[in-house]
Amino acid sequence: MNIQAGIKVLVVDDHPVVRAGLCAIVGYQEDLELVGEAANAAEAIALFMLREPDITLVDLSLPDMNGIELISVLRTKSSTAQFIVLTANAGGGEIGKALHAGAHAYLFKNAPSDELLSAIRTVFRGGRYMSATAGKMADESSSCPDLTARELEVLQWLARGHSNLQMAKEMSVTEDTVKFHVGNVLGKLDVTSRSKAVALSHKLGLVRS
Repeated sequence: MNIQAGIKVLVVDDHPVVRAGLCAIVGYQEDLELVGEAANAAEAIALFMLREPDITLVDLSLPDMNGIELISVLRTKSSTAQFIVLTANAGGGEIGKALHAGAHAYLFKNAPSDELLSAIRTVFRGGRYMSATAGKMADESSSCPDLTARELEVLQWLARGHSNLQMAKEMSVTEDTVKFHVGNVLGKLDVTSRSKAVALSHKLGLVRS
């Protein structure tokens, strides 16, 4: 029986077990065609140019380039290719960045295989897909006021448990300046304590562990 070539899919993930699982899910479908698998951005770019996939599944955490940067690079090489972010990163702040870079769908790695397959087919038909969890996080993230580069730096130090004095030494500023920035961070995040600011920043993906 002749089966028409399906939707060409490239899988990009640096974890061998996860990558193998995704390849198996894609390869088992009659309407999908696995055209390659990559463990890093360099491999992904080479395979992308060689195999010209319709859909590329991209993990955000790659050893040589983050997934958002990779999507931006690949978009310059094809005006028709489509991208799906599949990540374990639970930070809402990455969602908007990924969509802005050109991602057509955003799912977490704990999504059931049926949801992933539905997203691939939806995106191939010209649609967009976002899991319910990702959508909720995106809404929460969009409601968060922008922080300046200095305030994000302070937030990162707070997440690492640094005191005002320690931050002042790390940033080569006075302790009063640190207190000023901390106050701005708490105000913009609408929280009343440093611990709440850190908890919210992790939830929104503003800092990394």
